[in-house]
Amino acid sequence: MKSKLLSLGFFSLTAVSPFFIPSLTPSASAGCVGVTAGTQIAISREASQSTRVNRQSSPGCSGSTSVSTGKQVCINNDGACEQRRTVNQNFQGGNRRGGYDPVKDINVDVNVPVHVKSPRAPFSNR
Repeated sequence: MKSKLLSLGFFSLTAVSPFFIPSLTPSASAGCVGVTAGTQIAISREASQSTRVNRQSSPGCSGSTSVSTGKQVCINNDGACEQRRTVNQNFQGGNRRGGYDPVKDINVDVNVPVHVKSPRAPFSNR
């Protein structure tokens, strides 16, 4: 009888525990959010492609979001393509708890360089 009561008590505790666990778990929070997404496409014999992302954020930044997208296309069958992309993001959000919270900013960078080598003068005069 004691084992049945014990197992019933354990079952009851596990059945209601999902309602108590969120109150014991600290909530998730983030600082400022910066996102860059870019594509560089070069169809040429040679290509030089680069992306530089510069970010600055005020201490304790919260509530600011910046999204930057870009596309560069270069077609040069007889030579080279040079593609440079620079992204500058500066965040001036409100303070979260006086700026002493150890929560970090979220930065996501997705930059895709694509180089398709072209043959020499594919359509020359005949």
